[in-house]
Amino acid sequence: MRTRTLLTGGAITLAAGAVAMSGFLWLQPAPPAAAPSAVPTATAEITRGTLVDTNTVSGTLGYGDLKTLQPSLDDESGMLTSIAPVGSTVERGEPLYAIEGQPTILLYGTVPQHRTLRFERDASSPVWVELETAETNVDAAELTLSLEKEKRADAEARVADAAQRLDDALSSTPATAEFIQLAGAVHTAEQKLGRVRELSAAELTPAAEVAAAEGELAAARTNLDAAIRGLRKDQAAAGLDAITARVAVAQAETKLDEVRTILAALRARAADDSDVTQLAENLAVLGYGGSLAEQVEAWQRDSGLPVTGIVGPSQLVIASGPVHVASHSAGVGETLSSSSQDGGAILAYSSIEKLVTVPLGVADQALAAVGRPVTITLPDDREIEGTISEIGSVVTDNNVEVTIEISDQAALGQLEVAAVDVEFVTDGREDVLSVPVAALLARPEGGFALEIVADGDSSLVQVTTGLFAAGRVEVSGDGIAEGMQVGVPG
Repeated sequence: MRTRTLLTGGAITLAAGAVAMSGFLWLQPAPPAAAPSAVPTATAEITRGTLVDTNTVSGTLGYGDLKTLQPSLDDESGMLTSIAPVGSTVERGEPLYAIEGQPTILLYGTVPQHRTLRFERDASSPVWVELETAETNVDAAELTLSLEKEKRADAEARVADAAQRLDDALSSTPATAEFIQLAGAVHTAEQKLGRVRELSAAELTPAAEVAAAEGELAAARTNLDAAIRGLRKDQAAAGLDAITARVAVAQAETKLDEVRTILAALRARAADDSDVTQLAENLAVLGYGGSLAEQVEAWQRDSGLPVTGIVGPSQLVIASGPVHVASHSAGVGETLSSSSQDGGAILAYSSIEKLVTVPLGVADQALAAVGRPVTITLPDDREIEGTISEIGSVVTDNNVEVTIEISDQAALGQLEVAAVDVEFVTDGREDVLSVPVAALLARPEGGFALEIVADGDSSLVQVTTGLFAAGRVEVSGDGIAEGMQVGVPG
């Protein structure tokens, strides 16, 4: 690829260098103004117009930035059953791929299909399924919280009842029939043991009676202790149930807050029906009529989708226009999973618009400005016009990437990827007089002159030089006018 750098500026030293390099200037000093040596055999015209200096840099013709397409799987995984070929162009209404035989269709627009909509024939507007589900989740969370609060209240009531019964059981005068009986049995056994011991001390009853009375007292106390331990166990169990119930209530409250937050966020976006409008516009362009619900069902039928009236992210890919399939990340027969490391990527695509990218040196960044026109030379030497659309902000290898749009895509023909030359304008002068650089004569005392040829005679006229560009030089001076003929090397 060639790189052409042309002279800029009007300094004498720079112009002289350019003359020496090009070989265009006559190197001998100019003859006296009153007596030129001879009328030149070759002449050129002084012209008026725009003089432009350019810098040509190598670039690459290709497609724009690639977008990686990842499926929205209805299930955890699914088998890829078809995919658009690499290099193909997919247009509105055509499938990009299919999972488990269900195609995903390309439609045009700017709003991604971010929600699931159910279109019903007897409804004036579609139902937002995720919003409907969120409302159901809030109702369920409110009911769950109410039930958990009831469980907590019941557990706390059992804790209080167990504590009251335990206090009563430990009282010297219990009020509960069970403990009245158990405490009474202990009291009776204690009195009996006391009488038996008195009689035994008076040798009025055998010692075996004392042992029997002591056994009755031990049994009564055991029964009372066992009942108290049972109460303590009931109290502990009720306390654990109460703690569990409190945790469940806290969790239910947190869950309710979460689903209410989700619902509020969805409701805040409920008025935005741009995706519905976008879908309707696509279906209209595809030729479907009737109510929107009827259009959706007919489109699903023609596209090979289940005719449910439900449209969700797994059925659509939204792009600004037709797309070019650049590469595949999966093959037919592969099982895709949303949990895979690459996110289950299927393919990469770009717009079908071809553009040129140029690695422009940081030192030359002033050449590029968004909206500035450039000239692109194709491999067959044809020239087409382009417009700078983007200038990168990341410096790589001391270059920034400049992106150039091409309005006349048809001029590219079948070219898809190719090396090209991009001509940037580095400087320019409008409405100036210029001559070929070779017409300049170096004056012995410094500066430049032109040999003006008219009516078979010639004369030297001192000139001031300006911009050097494309083999010409800007000139000005007394007696210099458009249309004059000047001598050039023959």
